Amino acid sequence: MTRAVKPWREWSRSVGYSLLIGVAFTGALLSLGLFASAPVSGDERLVVADLRGHALVVIDPARPDEARRISLPGGPHELLQMPDGRIAVSLEQSGAVAIVDIESGAIESLETGGLPHGLALQRTLEGDRLLVTDREHDAVRRFAVGSAASTWNELEAIAVAGWPHAVVAGSGGSVAVARARDSMLSMDGRDIAVSALPETLALAPDGDRFATAGAMGGAVQIVNRDGSVEQDVPVGGRPVRAAFSPDGALVAVALSASSEVALVDRAGGVRRVVVAGTPDGLAFSTDRRRLFAGDMAGGRVTVVEVTTGRVLAVIGAGVSAGSLIVLDRAR
Repeated sequence: MTRAVKPWREWSRSVGYSLLIGVAFTGALLSLGLFASAPVSGDERLVVADLRGHALVVIDPARPDEARRISLPGGPHELLQMPDGRIAVSLEQSGAVAIVDIESGAIESLETGGLPHGLALQRTLEGDRLLVTDREHDAVRRFAVGSAASTWNELEAIAVAGWPHAVVAGSGGSVAVARARDSMLSMDGRDIAVSALPETLALAPDGDRFATAGAMGGAVQIVNRDGSVEQDVPVGGRPVRAAFSPDGALVAVALSASSEVALVDRAGGVRRVVVAGTPDGLAFSTDRRRLFAGDMAGGRVTVVEVTTGRVLAVIGAGVSAGSLIVLDRAR
C-alpha cells in the first residue's frame, strides 16, 4: 500500500527560505544577548519530543543542565500523559505508539501499523480509550487501555475521511478531529470548515471550546461545542500548533515561518513574541505564568513570561524540539 504524503511536506519547500530567514534572525537576536539563558524556577518538569533525535528529553527548567534523554525506537511526534503518569508517544514512521515511564525509562510498544499521529484520551463508562489518528486508513483508531500495552485491545475504529491529523476527546465521550487534507473540523458528526491545512487541535480547560489553526490559511479559529465559530483570527506565519492557557483566557499559536508565538486573547487581540528557531510544540506552566515553545529546527525550548512577553531562557533540548508537555513535579 502506498502511504499518504505527510501534510507538512506539501508546503515544506515553499517555506524553506522563510525558515532560513527566521533561523538567521533568531541567531542575530541570540548574538545580541536578547535571549536569556538563566535557569527558570518552577514546580514542573518539561517533556520534549526530539523528533530527529529519536528521544524524549526530560527537563527541569530550574536545572536545565541535568536534562535526561530516553531513547525511542523512532521519531516522536505527539505526546499524551496517561492516567497512570506514563507518556504515550506517537511514532508515525515506525507505525507504533510508545508508552514511556518517565521515571524508569521503561518503554512498551503498541504496534498500530499505518501512520499514527494525533493522540487523545477518551474516558468512558466502559474504561479509558486511547485515540490515535491514522491518515493511511482515514480513521481514528481506538484502543482499550490496560495495565500493560501488550494487553490493550483495539476496538472498532472511527472512520474519518480527509487525513485525520489531530484529535481531542471531551467529556461524555465526545470526539473532535482536525482533517488536514480537506480543512475541516469534525465534531460528533458535524463538519466545520476551518483555515487551510489544520495540523493542530486544542481543547479549552472548560471543555466547551476548540482551537485549530491552518498552516496554509494562516488563521486561528475558536469553535464552540455547538459548532459555532467564536473567533476567526488571522495570524499569518504558518501556524502549526495551538494551545490553551490553563485558565482558558489565551490561545498560544506557534508561527513556524516567522520565529514567533502569537498570544490570542478572548477579544481577538494578538500579541507576538519572538522565540528561537522554528516554533512547534507549546506548553503552558500550570500557573499560566510561563509558556514553553519548542524549536523544531534547532532543538531548543524558549521560556516566555506570558504577561510581559519577555524571554526568560532558551534551553537546549536535543536535535529538534517538537511536541511538549508539562508534568507536575510530584508525578
